[in-house]
Amino acid sequence: MRLANAGATRVKERGETDAGGDFFGGFEDWYASLWTDLGNALGKEPAAVAPVAIEVEVVRSGREAALRLTDLGQGRVVLNRELVDMTSARARSKRHLEIALPAGMSYRTGDYLAVLPRNPSQDVERALRRFGFTADTRVVIRTAAGVPSPLPEGYPVAIAEVLAGYVELAQPATRGQLGQLAQATNCPATRPELEALTDAAAYAAEVLEKRLSLLDLLERFPACELSFAAFLAGLPVMRARQYSISSSPLRDAGRCSLTVAVVDAPALAGERRHLGVASTWLRNLGEGDPVPVAVRPSQTGFHPPADPSVPIIMICAGSGIAPFHGFLQERAIQKAAGRSVGPALLFFGAGHPDVDYLYRDELAAWAEHGVVEVLTAFSGAPDGDVRFVQHRVWAERQRIVALFRQGATVYVCGDGRYMARAVREALVNTYREATGADEPAAQAWADTMEREHGRYVSDVFA
Repeated sequence: MRLANAGATRVKERGETDAGGDFFGGFEDWYASLWTDLGNALGKEPAAVAPVAIEVEVVRSGREAALRLTDLGQGRVVLNRELVDMTSARARSKRHLEIALPAGMSYRTGDYLAVLPRNPSQDVERALRRFGFTADTRVVIRTAAGVPSPLPEGYPVAIAEVLAGYVELAQPATRGQLGQLAQATNCPATRPELEALTDAAAYAAEVLEKRLSLLDLLERFPACELSFAAFLAGLPVMRARQYSISSSPLRDAGRCSLTVAVVDAPALAGERRHLGVASTWLRNLGEGDPVPVAVRPSQTGFHPPADPSVPIIMICAGSGIAPFHGFLQERAIQKAAGRSVGPALLFFGAGHPDVDYLYRDELAAWAEHGVVEVLTAFSGAPDGDVRFVQHRVWAERQRIVALFRQGATVYVCGDGRYMARAVREALVNTYREATGADEPAAQAWADTMEREHGRYVSDVFA
């Protein structure tokens, strides 16, 4: 806007897309005319951009260990334990992992740990079956000259290693990939079905919402003749996943912990299990196993106050307790060292107190030593009208008001689609009740607390 006001000429409209929707499709639509627009602006004819293409040569004999190149350091698992009573029918696994960090890697309480996972073995086996390979089949991958590639190039590598560690098998297919599948299909019945899925509404409902991957579509439409090289070229590179660190460096600066909710549920795409890529991989790691990791800073305000005497209010559900476990661990260590520690309220929502009350014993010990007061909500065992954490927030609103007036910062961590919105609404209504403000004024106050004063800080995930 400022550049335009100063007389600048816009070359191309800003691209916008929804990270929770058809992200790649939105980018593809914007990118399609980028080089043409730049060429017109500069008075130059844009050169034709060749599509990224790779060739795959199948090697039928011998074995060779694949070298996995990453820019992350090598951590190691020290401990991996279950936090949930898995004998219950309502149980969903949540793991506590302790990871020894690479030498020289450090973190702050509230930071993230990025981990580079591997695809679940069942998905790798599905891809091998679809293209008729065995796990020990080796290939040599070559890309066009000058085209960078994240894949291991120029030497024999086990095809199962490429599928497991280098590419994303479970990401929803893009509209561009659907068009590519249609072009690779000569079946008169199959091709119209694939072309119909490229419609924006059909794509959103049938592909994006159901998280149909390129592999899912190839299994659903066996008449599609897409080559393995084209399949591999269409897959996104394996990306690191970020988890909130659930420990404090005051405990051990060379070691951190993660609290991981394991994704294992019936797939919307068909009769199989949908397994979270990173959570499944982390669940199966044992003591001593290597983990490619890197510390990533959280947003500026999502750390415990530098002065531990400042009150804090923490609101979370499920594995959203992770950063607050670190906050409280830090305050417990500070209190044990003789420092003055201010009041802390932890609002925690879970399914059932006997099944998934995460860190129950530790929280009880910290409460006994005056570090925290824990206020719970269990959807499977409601306390009157209190079923979800936002209900407990509303029930205890007078205590929140009192502590906020003493200078407390409010932190929220958890599901951004439902929980975080409901918690914000409960806090806005609390402000309205306490001050007599109308809805617009209360919303403006919440925005100010969040964006200017840093006293309402949220860290939410899909």
